[in-house]
Amino acid sequence: MLDPMKVPQGGYNQEYRQHPKFPGGYIYSHAGGDYDAWMNAVYPLLPDRVAFGDPDAPAALVKDEPGTNGVPQTAVLYPYPGTPQAGTPWAFTLMAGRAAIDFLLIARILFIQPVLNPDGTASAWSSGLIERHTETTLLAGNTLTELVGDQGDRYALVASFPGADIDDLPPPPPGYSYDKKPLDQDFTLVCRRFAHILITDGYNFQRWDQGNAPD
Repeated sequence: MLDPMKVPQGGYNQEYRQHPKFPGGYIYSHAGGDYDAWMNAVYPLLPDRVAFGDPDAPAALVKDEPGTNGVPQTAVLYPYPGTPQAGTPWAFTLMAGRAAIDFLLIARILFIQPVLNPDGTASAWSSGLIERHTETTLLAGNTLTELVGDQGDRYALVASFPGADIDDLPPPPPGYSYDKKPLDQDFTLVCRRFAHILITDGYNFQRWDQGNAPD
């Protein structure tokens, strides 16, 4: 039985990702609580690429740098809710020196595409659909930052990365505006199969209310 992984506040989520343009788009993860120890003692020893065949194939998994999330939260990452393609393992183990590090298949990128401006040019934002099962809890005592669409759909800020200031947000994507409010209790976003996201450099928003927007 594959157990879910928990990411505590201030922890890390180390991923290996397959490029979504190739069949698959799978994401594997290893999570833990001591970010500094991971980056200093383990991360440098992990391979840059992982492949289950030709290591030079463009569909190989590429090591991602976990970074530190500026949005106070905890998360639970469940095993991938779909059925992986033949030859795609549910989990694998890598050696970092003498330490055995287990990675779990958690998600699949179904698509990432630019959000267009009214004139048809690409904006600085992209929309995406990720197949995954996660529970993300934004912690009380902080601010809930949302993108609100013209059709009433609402996306919560779930991740901001180094260099991204949550108090100085970039212009929103076309058709959206920002809304902020204090959280007087924990706010949990539950995704059981498909996560709709809006992303730009340093920021990741996940839909929690569809409103009248098409699915």
